Amino acid sequence: QQDFLCSRSRKRMNDYDAMFQADIDSTFLRDFGKEHRIGSRNVRCVIDTNVGIPNPGLMSEPYYGLSTNQLRIFVKKGDIPTPEVNQNLSVDGSFHRVAAISDEVGMLVITCEENNE
Repeated sequence: QQDFLCSRSRKRMNDYDAMFQADIDSTFLRDFGKEHRIGSRNVRCVIDTNVGIPNPGLMSEPYYGLSTNQLRIFVKKGDIPTPEVNQNLSVDGSFHRVAAISDEVGMLVITCEENNE
C-alpha cells in the first residue's frame, strides 16, 4: 500500500509540474512578458528592474531608494542558452554581468548587474 501512495503522490507532482509548465507560456509570459533581445536571441520574457538590496538588519525588508543598476530576467528555460555567473550578457543591446542564476521549475531567473567597463 505504501508503494501505491508514493506512486499517487509522484503522479500528483508530475501533474503539478505539467500544469506549471503550461502556465509559463499560457499565462505568465503571455500576460506579463515582452519581446527582448537576450544575447543573440529575441525572446518573450519578463525583465524586472526594481531589484532591491537586502537589508542585513531586516532580511525581509530591502533598502528603498538605493539604485543597484541590477535587473532580473525571467525567461523560459531553453529559450536562451543558460548563462554562467560572471558571464557578460547582452540585454537589449546593453551589457550586463550575470550575478546569479537559478532554475525555478522551468523558468531561468537571471540577476544581472550593469557592466560599464
